Amino acid sequence: MDKVKISIVVPVYNAEDYLDRCLHSILDQEFSSYEVILVDDGSTDASSLICDRYSSTDPRFVTLHQPNKGVSAARNAGINMAQGEYVMFLDADDALLPYALENMVDSVRGEDVVIGGYGVLTCGVPSKEVKPVRSFSYKGEEYQRFFAENITRNCELLDAPWAKLFRTKAIRKIRFNESLNYAEDKLFVFEVLSKVQSALTVPNAVYAYHKREGSLGFDRSSDGHIAKLMLFLPEYIKILDELCKLYPSVKAVQQLYRKDVIGRYLCRILNIFATRKSEMLTVETISWVYSLMDQDKGLGIFSLRPGQVVNLILYRINKPKFSVGMYKVISKVRSLFRKDK
Repeated sequence: MDKVKISIVVPVYNAEDYLDRCLHSILDQEFSSYEVILVDDGSTDASSLICDRYSSTDPRFVTLHQPNKGVSAARNAGINMAQGEYVMFLDADDALLPYALENMVDSVRGEDVVIGGYGVLTCGVPSKEVKPVRSFSYKGEEYQRFFAENITRNCELLDAPWAKLFRTKAIRKIRFNESLNYAEDKLFVFEVLSKVQSALTVPNAVYAYHKREGSLGFDRSSDGHIAKLMLFLPEYIKILDELCKLYPSVKAVQQLYRKDVIGRYLCRILNIFATRKSEMLTVETISWVYSLMDQDKGLGIFSLRPGQVVNLILYRINKPKFSVGMYKVISKVRSLFRKDK
């Protein structure tokens, strides 16, 4: 069972309230062939001391202290230090579930990526579970079936690097984008999937993802969030274009641009404009959104969920200045009925 060694990379920044829970969840695993790389990313609280305590008492733990550079730089530093056959990422405010490592490696036969499930806890309360539907090794010609079977609504299974094992030699030249601070982890996952040729799915929840008020996962309506999306989307589109060329017959891959780029992210921007006052609501921004929507030649008024019909009608009219005026009116009217105004 312990023949496979895992390098667990934990980026740490001001996580003193959660770090013990996180690290104890590793120590509680039955599987023991691992190393834990704690990357202290310039913490100003007691996190640094907690990291040193673990690395001084257990030889499997090692701590790297570095100036604050962001989570992507911390993860990249961890990858550079990894000695295991596989790399796993664990956020300092999350935790592994019991038998997580055992479940992940039990059926491994050299696959490049191993994908397990996760449970979501919102402010400490379990809210949902996301996991693969079956245990299966996708190799060679079978690999394209991985996308057909595991790209679900909102790409929930593939959005984040946790609850996964990445074969170290398979990600030798792949790193997290340190210039982004939103969805850079999704870019990493999709870039890996576009470069490898095999994957194993494990239909067990192995990871506890804790969403907290004030965390990045809660910020979905600010101008700052729109700005982050505008940096992320061009990079994501490049990777999707590569995947579409690699797997032209896989419908789930070919639909990602419409369902994820447009239906999820671009419509989120337009929905923000329709619900609240935004400094980002300009002719230039609307024109940029519409130019990306133009790349889907078959996009019609009823191509997405019913709630997006107004956005799509304004897009089809294709007058950005008119759209700006309409969104201002719509958001003003809706604000009259919003309880949190």
